[in-house]
Amino acid sequence: MKTWIIFLLALLSFNATHGQTKVDTLEAHRLVKEGKKLLFTQEGYKALKKLQQASNLFKAQGFEIQQAKCIMYQLYCYGWLTIHNPKVLLKAEYALKIFQKHKDFFNVAKTYAILGGHYADSGIDIDKALFYYQKSIAIYQKNGYKMSVNVAWLWNSIGNIYMVQKKYKKAVTCFEKSHQMLQKLLPVGDARLGYYFSNMSLCFRAQKKYDVAIKYLRQAGKYSKGRREGYYSNLGDLYLFQSRLILSEQYYLKALALAKKRYNGRHQNIGGIYESLARLSIEKKDYFSALKRVQKGLSYLVSNFIDTLDIYHHTSVRNSKHPYMYLYLLLHKAKAFSLFSDSLKDLKASLYNYQLYDSVTIEVQSQSNHRNYYFSQKIYPEAIQVCQRLYAKTQDKKYQHLAFYFAQRSHVNVLAKSVQTRRAQAVAQLPDSLVNQEMYLKQQRAYYQQKALTASNARQKTAYQDSIFRVLRQQDMLNEAYAQKFPKYYRLRFQSKPATVPQIQQKLDSQSVVLSYVWGKEQSHVLAITRDNFQVYTLPPQKQVTAALNAYYNALQQAQRLPVFARKSYQAYQCLLAPLQKLLRTKQKIIVTNPTLLSVPLEALVTQPYQSTWGAFGQLPYLAKQHTLSYHYSASLWWQNERRPSLSIKRQRLHFAGFAPFSGGKGQVMTTRANEGLLPESKAEVSAVYNFFKQKKHEAAAYLSKAATRREFLRQVSKLDILHIASHSTANLREARLARIHFAPQPQADSTYLYAESIYYLPLKAQLVVLSSCESGVGKFEAGEGVMSLARGFLHAGAQSVVSSLWEADDVYTKKLMILFYNQALFGQVPYSRALGFAKRHLLSQEPTLHPKYWSNFILIGR
Repeated sequence: MKTWIIFLLALLSFNATHGQTKVDTLEAHRLVKEGKKLLFTQEGYKALKKLQQASNLFKAQGFEIQQAKCIMYQLYCYGWLTIHNPKVLLKAEYALKIFQKHKDFFNVAKTYAILGGHYADSGIDIDKALFYYQKSIAIYQKNGYKMSVNVAWLWNSIGNIYMVQKKYKKAVTCFEKSHQMLQKLLPVGDARLGYYFSNMSLCFRAQKKYDVAIKYLRQAGKYSKGRREGYYSNLGDLYLFQSRLILSEQYYLKALALAKKRYNGRHQNIGGIYESLARLSIEKKDYFSALKRVQKGLSYLVSNFIDTLDIYHHTSVRNSKHPYMYLYLLLHKAKAFSLFSDSLKDLKASLYNYQLYDSVTIEVQSQSNHRNYYFSQKIYPEAIQVCQRLYAKTQDKKYQHLAFYFAQRSHVNVLAKSVQTRRAQAVAQLPDSLVNQEMYLKQQRAYYQQKALTASNARQKTAYQDSIFRVLRQQDMLNEAYAQKFPKYYRLRFQSKPATVPQIQQKLDSQSVVLSYVWGKEQSHVLAITRDNFQVYTLPPQKQVTAALNAYYNALQQAQRLPVFARKSYQAYQCLLAPLQKLLRTKQKIIVTNPTLLSVPLEALVTQPYQSTWGAFGQLPYLAKQHTLSYHYSASLWWQNERRPSLSIKRQRLHFAGFAPFSGGKGQVMTTRANEGLLPESKAEVSAVYNFFKQKKHEAAAYLSKAATRREFLRQVSKLDILHIASHSTANLREARLARIHFAPQPQADSTYLYAESIYYLPLKAQLVVLSSCESGVGKFEAGEGVMSLARGFLHAGAQSVVSSLWEADDVYTKKLMILFYNQALFGQVPYSRALGFAKRHLLSQEPTLHPKYWSNFILIGR
């Protein structure tokens, strides 16, 4: 009887539990349905809440696939809400493991596509996004979905990546491929067919071909039948770019009316249209109207922001649910106040909004690791100008210090991130095994990317892309481990704080000055820091400075005649340094910090107007005759570099290695290092430098001709304090990763060349790298990054200082310059920048008729 009672109770319990499970499952399905509906109506946060509740219910009942599908819809919400943080990646990885466990390849492909969107939309890693999209397509095709709507959308996404990379022909090819598939899959007139025309419009808009863009957009409008506010808003944008302001306003107002009718209450799309109207008002120079429209926009994007009448009512919110629209509104408010009047009140209001804009940008970057260079390049010069106007009115030094802060923010780049990563590893006490694993994966990815770029056929390329994808997956899993087990490191490596003026001053002696240049459309500025003073100087607009620098560079590189060169050189001097003449008279060393100026050797600037009595180049009053110069990408990076411990040439035993792979035989014939043949003087150069180190009882090795192999270089590189490479090098202005240094020729090209991307991840601890080769400091220029050169790769890898060339290096004069440089550094026991300056002046005195092309092409980045 007792057994039956227990059995009966168990049965009743089972029925109750089963009934509850059924109720919970139905509730979960209801929540999913509601969440998807909310997502479709662009109510992302509400949708996210419903889907999270459904996911928890499915998890509690053990329905893994349903739970994973819920997470996938959550990922769509995160993407639409522009939330790109570690939490998103962890969720994606969790769902992916479930789909892989159950061999649900359709949803594996979908998740890869979502991960691609995460990396593309956040700007964290565009290349990684491309590989995720391609892998998703490959899985669909392998499992019988070669022709599907999902694959068509993926081609659209790939096209958008190419558009961001300015590879417009590739983008158009992808958009057309997507459209052809959709035409076969969808009924005639389906609204989704309009996406092709929208994307083509955006593509031509990016190329500033606005008439063509309008034509495609109107085609897209036929599919949406004018029911979407985005159509009219985009038309307003295109007419604004054409300065057809009346038409632009008409379409913006049409979009606004449609959006207000479509959405009940507050909606971010309405705030976005007010942002466009504010931008239009600034173009019309109606700044009061712009400010009123900003206030209206803020009321739709910021919770509890109600007062839209008082333009001086500011928001203090640093974390918005719609950060990018919010940033644009803050930007318009700051700019409108700066143009509204010159009153102290309006300038302070402008500065407040620039500062708030900066705080929100930092918040966005810290939450999503987002790199948004458009803002940093365009906005901070305007903020500096406002700081200068406030300083002129108040003489309050805090405004100049703020100007310096904004200058450093405009130069934040990936190089700073690499420095911060090394610091974060030390602070978070990351295990060596993980540090080594992270480095190994970076090296593997660089290797396979280089192989994919140079693959001779499609089959090889596909194989290398598969290898890249495997490495990417391993990197993502490592990042997942960091986020869970080492959150401090994960957080710290994305937090790069600019140096302050007092911090810079602590690292300066009385004879040095740091010059931080910032270019602006209306005015440029140079911020000069000495040990006991700080001053901001106004320079001509960026366009004028760029023209003068280009003319000077061409006069140098083309070895133009003395009168022509002297005039162009002096014009560049006037643009860059003439306002600082009085300050520079008291300084011996100039530290130039700006990514752009790493492409131009300022040592050959002429400091006086041309005089007809100058008969030889040696008579010209070069800047190099009065000052020693060194360079860096930013003042903050220079400061970070100065904080690092450095071996002293005077006391420490150094490890030197020189490589001269093309040194075979003696040669008296003049040749340049741009040639593909032998470099006869490189043997004498490396041998002489080797003997200097030997005399000073340092460890030294010289690898000449066939002994100077890539393999030997890689074997030695981690041990070296000073590395010297006298060889050929090849810059690549289209694909920076394919720039390369040539070592002794081998049967396999891989064993001959050291590619730029591989350099980034060398295990380097050298205090000095000398690239005595042609164009080692030349490369593709990227906004916010600077020149993507071979020299930059060595800095990224950890070198404290790099000497590199800005154009073809003459074999004979380079040998002379390098021998003078090392002789002074080792026997004169002076810093490398002073040693290079001495070598240039000494060569000039030895060769008074020598054109500056042959002594000014080498610059030092670092100490």
